[in-house]
Amino acid sequence: MKTLFSLLLVAAIHVAWAQTTSYGNFKLVDQEIVYQKVFEQDSITPAKLEDFYKKLPYVSNVTTKADGVEFEVTDMTVDYKKFQFSQVATPAIIQTGKYSGKVTVGVKDGRYRVTVNSIQLTGDNVYKKITTKENLTTYASKNNGTVLHPDWCRPNQLGLLDKAFTDRLQYKGGDNSDW
Repeated sequence: MKTLFSLLLVAAIHVAWAQTTSYGNFKLVDQEIVYQKVFEQDSITPAKLEDFYKKLPYVSNVTTKADGVEFEVTDMTVDYKKFQFSQVATPAIIQTGKYSGKVTVGVKDGRYRVTVNSIQLTGDNVYKKITTKENLTTYASKNNGTVLHPDWCRPNQLGLLDKAFTDRLQYKGGDNSDW
C-alpha cells in the first residue's frame, strides 16, 4: 500500500511539474499570457521613460503617472536575424508577426518593471493568415489558457519574442553628450 501511494505521489508531482505556466519573461496570469521583466537602471524616472518611449515608432498614447508610465505598443516586429536565428529555424508567425499590447512601466528605487498585457498578433502561422488582431494566448497556450503550449515554449518562438520585447522596451537613454 505504501508503494502504491508513493508511486501515485511521484506521478502527481511529475504531472504538476510538466505543466508549463511560464517561459522566460512570459507567464500565464488569469488565463492570459503576460510579458514582465525588471530592469536595473540608476536614477530612472517616469519623465525619462516618457521621453524615451515617445520617440519609438511603435509606441502610442504615452501617459505618465507618479510611479511610472503607460502606453500601447502597435505592430512591433521581431528582428530574428538580429538575434542570430536563421529564416529556416524561425517559425513563420515570428517572421511575419506584428505584436501589439498594453504596457505598464512601474518605477521604483533604481529599477523599473515592464509589463505587457493584452498581447495581440497578426501574421501568417502557415495554417492561417491572421489579418485582424487576435490574442496571443489563443495560439501560445492550451487548456483555456491554463498551460503554455509546448510548441511555443522554444527559443525560436517565445524565446525570440522575449528577446524582441526586451530589446524594444528596455530604456536606452542616458547622457552621452560628453562624447
